[in-house]
Amino acid sequence: MAALLALASAALYGIVDFAGGLLSRRVHFAVVTLLGQAWGLLLALVVALLAPAPDVRLPDALSGALSGLGSGAAMTYLNRGLSRGSMSVVVPVSAVTGVALSVLCGVLLLGDRPAAVAWLGICVTVPALWLVSGDGRPG
Repeated sequence: MAALLALASAALYGIVDFAGGLLSRRVHFAVVTLLGQAWGLLLALVVALLAPAPDVRLPDALSGALSGLGSGAAMTYLNRGLSRGSMSVVVPVSAVTGVALSVLCGVLLLGDRPAAVAWLGICVTVPALWLVSGDGRPG
């Protein structure tokens, strides 16, 4: 069940990113971000009421609030980038940065030890991003 929920979450996240990027080209990116975050908060509150956790402590709530603030800031920059740049550049850079930062935070703060193939994957993203960001014209 967890894998199915994770897959659904990833699919919805991608759809929302794409839709937010398109909308940010027509409406100011800050408005798009504010509306997206407000709807996300509303959805989270509905789910929390329908499936309450047995034990929510203040540090848990503060961690969730901090995560929401960080997501809001990240979405503001992503929508700004999508409103001005090419999706084929902004989205891969955003995705790779998000994954790399998550891995680095896990290593530095939680003691995670990714396998060598994971580090290799992170390292090959740099040339991959460079290739993707090219405009396809020689020289």
